Amino acid sequence: MTHRSKGILAVMAMLLLSSCQDTSIVNEISLVLTSAYDLKDNQIHNSVLIGEYTEKDKSDVELLEIDSSNSFDVMPRMNMQAKEPIEYGQLRMMVLGEAYAKHGVDDILRVLAHNTRVSRRMQFAVAEGKALDIIKASIPAHDPLYLMKLIEQNGNFANLPHFSLHQTLFQYFSKGQDIYLPRLRLNDQDKIMLDGLVVFKGEKAVLQLSDEEGLCLKLLTEDAKNGKFLAQTDQVGEAKKQAVNTTDNDALIKILSSSVKHQMVPDTPAATLDSKIHIRASVIKASRNDFLLSGQEIKELEAEMKRHMESKINQLIRKCQRENVDPFGFGEYVRSRTHHWNNETFYKEYGSMDIRAHVELTLIQDGIQE
Repeated sequence: MTHRSKGILAVMAMLLLSSCQDTSIVNEISLVLTSAYDLKDNQIHNSVLIGEYTEKDKSDVELLEIDSSNSFDVMPRMNMQAKEPIEYGQLRMMVLGEAYAKHGVDDILRVLAHNTRVSRRMQFAVAEGKALDIIKASIPAHDPLYLMKLIEQNGNFANLPHFSLHQTLFQYFSKGQDIYLPRLRLNDQDKIMLDGLVVFKGEKAVLQLSDEEGLCLKLLTEDAKNGKFLAQTDQVGEAKKQAVNTTDNDALIKILSSSVKHQMVPDTPAATLDSKIHIRASVIKASRNDFLLSGQEIKELEAEMKRHMESKINQLIRKCQRENVDPFGFGEYVRSRTHHWNNETFYKEYGSMDIRAHVELTLIQDGIQE
């Protein structure tokens, strides 16, 4: 047989194999993009947003709801209401109601862990109250991915840590770390807004963190390139004599880059961990008298802000130790450096461990002055 004949046979075989693949046409299926789970009268109430792509670059949203006795058959049962077969391959956002999160998320995480069609980049969040109310409030935006975009842009440009289903599954099945997820709520105008983080112990939500605490957690768990916080400082230099109101003490710190490194301290009587955080940030002072600071004044402000940030981060660590939750992954870090590590032994001692954050801060000034 010639090389040409062999090539023709190979191409024909590839065509036959490709023809066996299961395919779906987009306008003949219902794509679930956002899903919500609530606990209602001891049943699971699932609601989904389906994208209706009627014209190019235009979309609408359809809401479907169903009840089930468990989390495992919710997805198949949703087909009972749909006019086209429901597909979850484009699921990008899942919101868990407050009662559902407190009751336990083990079932839904196991469903998602075994569903290979769902993207591991999917976003999670916990609602204040009902998850259904949150996704209903997103419908006027005519974008079934509105909540996903809200979380992603706050992770990329604000205080929120980065999230994904892949990360959440790793945290959940790891023996040395606890889950943390963003929290969503409705404000007085029924607009959706982020409201810090929710930390889990095992499968149950147990602790809420503020937006500022969320930034401290971000600095402890990833190399951040963004984040802002407003802090009151003592006046430095000549500004001490000229401050006229309390806002003259405000300083807005904008993080430009950060890195974190954990280290076990050897030769100590008890388990001791140091977390060293290096931060490069820009600063804006509210006082008109010290918009641009001298070299000595900037050093004084650096030292003051360093103390302030260390205090806030260490307060968060102590708060989590009291609740025996470990969103930082300290247990996972120690496990990776300890022979025969045991999670039960570690977390019995976790609350009394000496864990300290140390901040190295470099401030720069930007902007112009009259």
